[in-house]
Amino acid sequence: MSGLRITGLANSSVEWEELGALGGGVDNAADVAEGAVGAAVPIEAVLARVPIDPAATHCSVVSRDGAYTASIPIADLLDGGWLAYALHGSPLPTDLGGPLRLTVSEGNTLCWNVKDVGELRLTTGKEPDNVPKRPTH
Repeated sequence: MSGLRITGLANSSVEWEELGALGGGVDNAADVAEGAVGAAVPIEAVLARVPIDPAATHCSVVSRDGAYTASIPIADLLDGGWLAYALHGSPLPTDLGGPLRLTVSEGNTLCWNVKDVGELRLTTGKEPDNVPKRPTH
């Protein structure tokens, strides 16, 4: 499995094998985010690896195939964003949204819970995304 790219107003990456060593992780994501599964780390720990440009206000979370993007205020991600990455020591299965799946506990919409995450793009302002203007959930 390839790593997670951090782009835009930052330039870095995190390999799958490194995620478990980041601080603040949990073995059961359901303990921190309703409906989540597997081992997870807070997005705050992922983003702490890179200097964040003070101009960054949003993070576009992009699926590996580029087909889905959710532009989320960084404050919301830092307050309740979790990246599930493993189940029983192996990458999170694709049928559960893996190998990396974002869950934003207390997020504005379930549409922020991006499956198969490949990139976190830090931006100034909200970018166009796939989240409906009036989500039903």
